[in-house]
Amino acid sequence: MSQPKYYGLNELREMFLHFFETKGHLRLPSFSLIPQNDASLLLINSGMAPMKPFFTGEQEPPRHRVTTCQKCIRTGDIENIGHTARHGTYFEMLGNFSFGDYFKTEAIHWAWEFLTSPEWVGLDPNRLYPSVFAGNETTPADDEAFRIWHEEIGIPEDRIFKFGKEDNFW
Repeated sequence: MSQPKYYGLNELREMFLHFFETKGHLRLPSFSLIPQNDASLLLINSGMAPMKPFFTGEQEPPRHRVTTCQKCIRTGDIENIGHTARHGTYFEMLGNFSFGDYFKTEAIHWAWEFLTSPEWVGLDPNRLYPSVFAGNETTPADDEAFRIWHEEIGIPEDRIFKFGKEDNFW
């Protein structure tokens, strides 16, 4: 495989949003960091937080497929900022959302296409290791996602990791 191409933040963001536009998604701008009509959050802390009214059926989504680059602020683990490379307060979360239109099969295939196709990011597929939810006492293991990764995408079973709620649950 050839040398990997390195992308700047703006280029990668635009590539992601454009990819999902080619899959019929409507690109929405980042919502305000101040939640609208949501007393459960002080600040928007994830890409899906502004989408809650669409998921709950309170509002009709502008389209059944949406893609965003959402500005987010998280303060729950603010004491860890500066001590680890994975903690920060402000970030942009790229997202693709389906409101009753598609589910795991398409989401997994499109994620794989975006990451591995030379037309898009072009990562070496042999260096990617997907994870799925292992299950717990209240939620079953995600055997469907495991099957899609293994049987449809072709990832060997030993490269698909099953993690619990602490490491792999949204």
